[in-house]
Amino acid sequence: MPLETVHEQLRLRHPKRSFVPYRLDKPGFITPIGHHLSTAQRYTCLVRSISSAGAAISINKALELPENFYLEIQGIRDGIPCTEFKREGEDMTVRFNMFLDTDFLNLVLGRTVPAQDD
Repeated sequence: MPLETVHEQLRLRHPKRSFVPYRLDKPGFITPIGHHLSTAQRYTCLVRSISSAGAAISINKALELPENFYLEIQGIRDGIPCTEFKREGEDMTVRFNMFLDTDFLNLVLGRTVPAQDD
């Protein structure tokens, strides 16, 4: 499921922001947000592609999730707060609750950014 549907809505409100989707195909984890913000369970997924606004992931189609959850990408310490946008079988498109910073997106993609001298 492509991210273009998420990007179409956001381009109108944020015309200067880039919404380039990047192929990732990395394992990840979904941590549902429960009662009193508890995070007791964790489920595996595959992050197919990612942009600054959202991600396309594959998950077990029988898994029932709340609308909001954290997406963790293997090798990245921080979870990303998400909201389910669309789901069809094993394919889910999620929208990030805030845009990813360029440096964080580069970290997720495994890109090295040269250090700048101040």
